[in-house]
Amino acid sequence: MARGSDQANAQANTSVGQNNTLFQGGQGVYNTLAPQLEAQSANPQGFGAENLARINTANQQSAGGSEAAAVGQGALEDSRTRNAGGSGMALAKAARMAGKNLSDATLQTNLANESLKEQQRSRAQSELGSLYGTNVQGANTAAGAVAQNVNANANQEDASWGWAKNILQPVLGAAGRVGAAAV
Repeated sequence: MARGSDQANAQANTSVGQNNTLFQGGQGVYNTLAPQLEAQSANPQGFGAENLARINTANQQSAGGSEAAAVGQGALEDSRTRNAGGSGMALAKAARMAGKNLSDATLQTNLANESLKEQQRSRAQSELGSLYGTNVQGANTAAGAVAQNVNANANQEDASWGWAKNILQPVLGAAGRVGAAAV
């Protein structure tokens, strides 16, 4: 048997074992994370229904509060000046501004929610792409070691027969010259 072949074969077998272990471990992680990331990619949650409802409620309360304050201030002004029609225009403007502010706040909330959904979708897709590389990288590295060990084994076999080549080279060379002369 060639020198070093047992060691190279043992290392190749170890590498194959590592490959199998890493691949199985990677499959376990992949099988857990991939469905979650795929769901996140297909249907990102954004703020979530509960938080979105809270934000919209806060926006509405804020708009209602500002409108109520304006109405209260107008009523106070009317009672002080004893002019019931004096604050009508200011109240109408306050109501319009409260509605505009509520509309703006709702729009900003919806835009922020959609932006967050897009970030979640993009992140999930990126993670899915890198998950595949993580799954196979270690296994491929271990599998690559098999080729190195087989090459080491082949080199050892070649080296172990080098002495025969060196001894027989002059004989083979002479036989080749004799054979060529005979033809």
